Amino acid sequence: MAAKLPDYKSLIAAGIDPRTGKPIRCIENVSKESVKKFLRLIDEQDAVNRYTWYNIPCNLTSQELERMIYYKGQLCFFYNKDLEEFYFMPYALDGTIDFYGRYNTIHPVPMTSGTTEEANKTQAEILAAIKLNCVYGVKLPEELKEEDLTNSAVLLHDYTKQLSQTIIPRKDVNDPLIDVMSECVPYMQTSLLLGTGIQGIRVSDADQAHNVNDAARSMKDAALTQNPWIAVEGSVEFQELATGQLAKAEEYMLAMQSLDNLRLSGYGIDNGGLFEKKTHLLESEAEINGGPVGLVLQDGLQIRQNFCNIVNSIWGLGIWCDVNQNISRADTDGDGLYYEDDSDGGNTGVESESNSEENTNE
Repeated sequence: MAAKLPDYKSLIAAGIDPRTGKPIRCIENVSKESVKKFLRLIDEQDAVNRYTWYNIPCNLTSQELERMIYYKGQLCFFYNKDLEEFYFMPYALDGTIDFYGRYNTIHPVPMTSGTTEEANKTQAEILAAIKLNCVYGVKLPEELKEEDLTNSAVLLHDYTKQLSQTIIPRKDVNDPLIDVMSECVPYMQTSLLLGTGIQGIRVSDADQAHNVNDAARSMKDAALTQNPWIAVEGSVEFQELATGQLAKAEEYMLAMQSLDNLRLSGYGIDNGGLFEKKTHLLESEAEINGGPVGLVLQDGLQIRQNFCNIVNSIWGLGIWCDVNQNISRADTDGDGLYYEDDSDGGNTGVESESNSEENTNE
């Protein structure tokens, strides 16, 4: 009998936790998981909006392209002469490596799985049959060959590679940090509950434990309704479980803020630094705490712009990437706005009619 993977998406949609098989509302750490989903959304939005792409083919927006990079880490760009279309797709090694350990030839792999096993197999087989030569430098016009146009690929990475030729996707890199951040909110909530004076209860058998668990589930309601005691059936004794000074709820939020600043520094986005003072900060102090995040942002930008230069030297698409105006705090397009205005189709890969008319008149 062939093994079959469970349909996790359907289980989650039905309100069932795939790991425990229990309803999600019955899971004790549902607060942490809910906060983690919220933080994951913010992390993805920060990642996909750091840079703005222009003149992208393939009917992709700037956010869609950066989303693919966020979840895959690296992509290849190539032209398929049979379909007469450009594609951004993940890839795998298909051949040898050069003296620097870089891939000489690759083949694309599916971005996601299809709806049926047959469709997945067919797509994988078609892509595996495509052999592409990797190009790592700008091509001069006199060097171009027909093979470069139809049988070459340019690789794009999110950040500078380490020893391996593949990098870990940003989603997986930031997941442990987001996991710790998501714990700060439940800890803060627990601190507030413990501050109401609720105490632990020592029991002698399973029946008493069941009664105490029922009482614990009503602890929040008791705190919110100003009830200092909870009725419990059976003979029980009170015992304090947590000793020492109770941390203030704001301490958990300050810890979460420091972790969020660390996350932003990984993207090269300005932040308040790891040790942010509670009192008013001088401008010089804020700059010191923020740290040299510009090099991190520049690392990803130079990789993307080098990719654009190679692609333009082969196919002449005029594709380009720049830092989002919200990040750079500069009006780079001269429209008087410090945010990206997409009304002219600048980051959708489609030129507006006004831009086309101006280019024609020129």
